[in-house]
Amino acid sequence: MVEEIILEILRDLKWLATDVVFTDYYSAYKNLRRYIYRGRPSGSKQEIEAEQQKKERQKFYNLLSRLQKQGFIKKRKSDHKKTLWGLTSNGLKYLKILKRDKKFLFSLKPQTEGKKDYLKVIVFDIPEIQKKKRNWLRNTLANFNFSMLQKSVWMGDSQLPEDFFRSLKELNLLPYIHIFAVSKEGSLKF
Repeated sequence: MVEEIILEILRDLKWLATDVVFTDYYSAYKNLRRYIYRGRPSGSKQEIEAEQQKKERQKFYNLLSRLQKQGFIKKRKSDHKKTLWGLTSNGLKYLKILKRDKKFLFSLKPQTEGKKDYLKVIVFDIPEIQKKKRNWLRNTLANFNFSMLQKSVWMGDSQLPEDFFRSLKELNLLPYIHIFAVSKEGSLKF
């Protein structure tokens, strides 16, 4: 979510200086005057806020560093020795993928409520890198009243709509999913 926002900002602005993100001229000036006349604030609320801001800033820089290592953004120095961040062509492609996947990652609801079909067992092994898609699949199967036997093995007798299979195809999940129809229950009781 955060990386998508950063990539969109960089796409629109072309280049962004990180000091612009964290600049708050009024509070910086106010704090400077306070330090000059009263000294460093003692403990409590101000130090906690400063520490929190420091942690948030570090998380932001860690995210920028990770995006740079993945080749989605690039860094350069401006004429005034400021660090500028820009979006690469790979970053633009990644942003398009994020937007496309986001469109499909809402859980589907059953179209025909209560309509039963034969028993189905759905087994999947989706890689960790596609964790959001895996969670989407689990939520969708739960919406279809399927029950979880294991985290990646689900069983149910509800009909699966065409939108479900279309979404699987659009999200490129079909190679990781196997759906079995059970005609005779045997010792299984559902």
